[in-house]
Amino acid sequence: MKFDLERDSINRLLFNFSFPAVTGMLISALYVIIDGIFIGKGMGGRGLAAINIAYPVITLGVALSLMFGVGGATVISVLQGEGKKEEAGRYLTHLIVLNIISYAIITTGVVFNYRYIIELLGSSEGLFEMVRDYLLTGVIFNIFFMLSVSLNAVVRNDKAPTYAMFSMALGAVTNIFLDWLFIFQLDMGMKGAALATGIAQGVSFIYLAGHFFRRKCSIRPAITPIRMSCILRIMNNGFPSFILEFAVAVVSISFNNVLMDYLGEIGVSAFSIIAYIFYIFRMIFSGLAQGIQPIVSYNFGAKKWVRVKATLIQGHKIAFITALLIIVGVYFKGEWMVELFNGDDELIKIASRGLLLYSSAMIFLGANFINISYLQSMERSLVANLLSLVRSMVFVVIGLVSLPKLIGVDGIWLSLPFADFMTFGIGWVISKRSK
Repeated sequence: MKFDLERDSINRLLFNFSFPAVTGMLISALYVIIDGIFIGKGMGGRGLAAINIAYPVITLGVALSLMFGVGGATVISVLQGEGKKEEAGRYLTHLIVLNIISYAIITTGVVFNYRYIIELLGSSEGLFEMVRDYLLTGVIFNIFFMLSVSLNAVVRNDKAPTYAMFSMALGAVTNIFLDWLFIFQLDMGMKGAALATGIAQGVSFIYLAGHFFRRKCSIRPAITPIRMSCILRIMNNGFPSFILEFAVAVVSISFNNVLMDYLGEIGVSAFSIIAYIFYIFRMIFSGLAQGIQPIVSYNFGAKKWVRVKATLIQGHKIAFITALLIIVGVYFKGEWMVELFNGDDELIKIASRGLLLYSSAMIFLGANFINISYLQSMERSLVANLLSLVRSMVFVVIGLVSLPKLIGVDGIWLSLPFADFMTFGIGWVISKRSK
């Protein structure tokens, strides 16, 4: 299906770009969730705690790939809107090279320092071996995860959102089958869970790479010397996406350490379940944000200001309705969601209460994702970076330090809602002071 980003109705474009993006993100979330369910059922609450401790390192790679992918795809879309296709190809090459270099640095650092890193992540002695098995296996295969994330953004912006969605579906199906095979049939434990995810991402990457050999592809890597100006432009535009994703790692490490002090291993297990479920919600808003990005970027490059603003308004309407539905779902079905991962009564009680509080500011979360993506799409990186930084790190840390002292364990779960509410307030003030 062909899309005219400059003339088609905004609603039609939003549906055709956001629906595949959201569906793709949900599929991605699904196989992460299935991964957690297999681990929870196969290795119990301790397995969930171990993967939650190890995953921030994997998240670092994904955060970098999102920065390169979203930042590069934004520049590529703007250049295509300006009619500079050859220059766009050079940015695609830079995007790929940045992923490879980052992967090499992360993998080398983890392999030679894994004992120190596992201790820093907040692991107890009893969880060390499980954390190590997942971490070392996962980091070796992380190159496929990183390239899949980056290329997915480029393929989707290249007017192929459905193709990008199918790449994620293919990886999801592969991961679910391999989880069943490695964990339950071959009894490979945490190594099997990490290996299943790594192979699945490899399949997704191969499928995505196939897009650049299709006739419909309008953007291909170009042979070019690596230029610092290109690197800085990609990173500048993609930095908000890096912060939003890397914040997951920072939040996980911070929550794990605080919960280990307040509740012990069962608290970390409860947070692992909450993080899995919340990942679905976050992916929905991430998909919506990614859906508006090519529309805003292209029309910004083409100087179609009315269409740019209309896209923002429609994006906020969709995010608001979606957030309300999620809140209702958590209120009535939150305990059922938790029970999918583990049947321990005490764990279910702690995680259900935590999920309800953790999801209480969903409306502000959705609005923040849309606002940040909108600013990124127009290369207004300074404000986007500010909002990403205060939401994902500054206010979360403030909440974790202060709220538990005031209201106990509930304050831990309310730290992220506090951050989203405060960020929305700052964004509102900035919008009122700007033209």
